[in-house]
Amino acid sequence: MFEKSKPNKKDVPAARKEKEESEEEIDSDEEEEQTFAASGKKFNFEDEDEGFKETAQDKRLRLAKKYLKEVEEAERVRKEDEEIHDSVSTVLKEDYLESIGRLYREVSTKYQGFDLEKAVNLRCKQQHLSPTCLCLTENDRFLYVANKNGIIVRWDLTKKERLAVTKPQKTAVLGLAISHDLKFLVVADGTNEIKVLDGTTLEAVNTLSGHSDVVTGVVFRKNTHQLYSCAKDRTVKVWSLDEMLYVETLYGHQTPVTSIDALSRERAITSGGTDCSIRIWKIVEESQLVYNCPPSTDSVECVKLIGDEHFLSCGTDGSLSVWSSGKKKPMNTVQFAHGKTANGEANWITAIASLLNTDVIASGSCDGFVRVWRLVGGSKTIEPLMEIPVEGFVNALTFSSDGKQLIVCVGQEHRLGRWWTLKQAKNRTMVIPLIVTEDETKGKRKKKFDQ
Repeated sequence: MFEKSKPNKKDVPAARKEKEESEEEIDSDEEEEQTFAASGKKFNFEDEDEGFKETAQDKRLRLAKKYLKEVEEAERVRKEDEEIHDSVSTVLKEDYLESIGRLYREVSTKYQGFDLEKAVNLRCKQQHLSPTCLCLTENDRFLYVANKNGIIVRWDLTKKERLAVTKPQKTAVLGLAISHDLKFLVVADGTNEIKVLDGTTLEAVNTLSGHSDVVTGVVFRKNTHQLYSCAKDRTVKVWSLDEMLYVETLYGHQTPVTSIDALSRERAITSGGTDCSIRIWKIVEESQLVYNCPPSTDSVECVKLIGDEHFLSCGTDGSLSVWSSGKKKPMNTVQFAHGKTANGEANWITAIASLLNTDVIASGSCDGFVRVWRLVGGSKTIEPLMEIPVEGFVNALTFSSDGKQLIVCVGQEHRLGRWWTLKQAKNRTMVIPLIVTEDETKGKRKKKFDQ
């Protein structure tokens, strides 16, 4: 038998010899380290060991924490979205209520006073007698003023100039109302008829007949051509100026009706003078709400809506009252709101005004002051806010829509008669600037939404 001889190292080819030497010299771990070193990465054996050592319980805990973080983040985002949604909804609701005149705002704390030095006196040579009434357009630009000799003047308040004047009449104008689109100016001219004029040129358009005695007040339903009128014949009438037609008559007052007011709802509010009642007329429902004044009341001369739920009244006994439409008695009454005369009698309150849907109201008499009041505690209390010196009989009052101006018709005589004459007074219309701090609410809202 022949034995297989082992190959001699010398007989192994050179290439094979180099390969064997390479396998003998290079360890696998060393080769792996060289590979990671070449790639620029650092191999971390500790992390691998920790990950390898994680138990099932640790893994469940880690995943649970991760899930909780995800839930918390989702909840935070949801709450932020809800907050923004609620804020947007609130703003949109307020904007809508404001657009239809039903947003109630407490603004009395923003009033810091008045500036008589910057007050503007509007006077016209033709209007040499006491002014009796006024009306202001919704944009606060145009003002209509009438007086005892039946003249009506249209003013541009931005330019402080006279735009149009009517001819004198035999009777005093007792009431004015301008439509929202300036198309119609309605005049209670001291007769039993209602004159309809063009709101721009003051040219005659039509005459409405139906009352049997002197018309004492006129008012438009807000943003419509529906007109309400009251008269000494103890009735309230409804008119449509789109067709220039009479609609219906409302009965209830026992004495001549002295004033009338209305807002956007199909309702009118009136004061009944010496019958000492205030009535809210529900036109659609064909019903009325009756509010009887306290026994001490002599006569209810003026009534004014603050909003849909509250209104003001005043009388010859010098009392100023705030009412809720849901209660039959006044919520609060200020007796002798404008003091007493030398004989101890109360000064008549001759005019009242309200800054619509706010807690600011005003009243005028002949005591030398226009008094601005604030309503506190949900309109339950009347408190003094400021006193503006004005000499003469305050026959009409109105606020500008932004509340920054108070417009006053002041004269030597009461608008309804010549019982007294204050010769030191001047017949004029005053535009008095009120000092009001700016409302930054809308700016803050915008900034919040931008974020």
